[in-house]
Amino acid sequence: MTRTITDERSVASQVLAELAPIIAGERAALAAGCHERSISITHLQVMNILDAAGPMPMGHLAEQLGSTLPTLTGLISRMEHRGLVVRTHDQTDRRVVFVQVTPAGANQLRDLTGLRHQRLARAVALLSESEQHELVSAFRNLRLAFDKAHHQGAPE
Repeated sequence: MTRTITDERSVASQVLAELAPIIAGERAALAAGCHERSISITHLQVMNILDAAGPMPMGHLAEQLGSTLPTLTGLISRMEHRGLVVRTHDQTDRRVVFVQVTPAGANQLRDLTGLRHQRLARAVALLSESEQHELVSAFRNLRLAFDKAHHQGAPE
């Protein structure tokens, strides 16, 4: 059987309809966890980027966030004051300022990530073993399809 574009959009709409409340609930839970720690979602985003990429020049981080350097400078100052990140100057070019996550920031990030994992684990535990396997398989297939669709120049 060949699927039509309409069928693919219909399936995509159904998938989004099922995922949307889960994503919204998880965003709300993450926001609550951040609020308890006096960390903004933007702080979390900065720490996630730096945790994945390592120390980064301020200008490059601003680009990653879609922000301006003056806006980022204020944000990083507040995060540095709270001990979440630290700025250092490049040894060869003192004009270049790097920012990196501190051990305290990494601990906060790890705690928040742990909360997300706990919430997911509680929900997955309510599924039967076969449902758990089906879920993992379906998400693996979806991830592979995303990789294929977006690396081969398929329309967005």
